Amino acid sequence: MDTFGYATPYPKAPELCVEIVSPSNSKQEITEKVELYLAKGAQEVWIVYDNNRLEIFTHTGLTDNSNFASTIREQIFR
Repeated sequence: MDTFGYATPYPKAPELCVEIVSPSNSKQEITEKVELYLAKGAQEVWIVYDNNRLEIFTHTGLTDNSNFASTIREQIFR
C-alpha cells in the first residue's frame, strides 16, 4: 500500500494512532498522515507537539476530547 507517499505492509490502521511531531515534520506531512490514518480505519489520531500541545482528530475533524482517554492532556502534560 502506498498512500500519500508512505508505504506500509499493514492494510488497516489501529483504532488509535499517535504521531509525535519533530522539528523536521512539515504541517503538510502531518495533515497527510492524519488523513491516511483515518482513511485506513483509525477512530482517533493524536498529534503531540513539544510545546505541550495535543491535537485530537476524528472522522468529524479536530475535536477537544478523546473517546479513548478523556483526561489525556492532563496525563501527558503534567
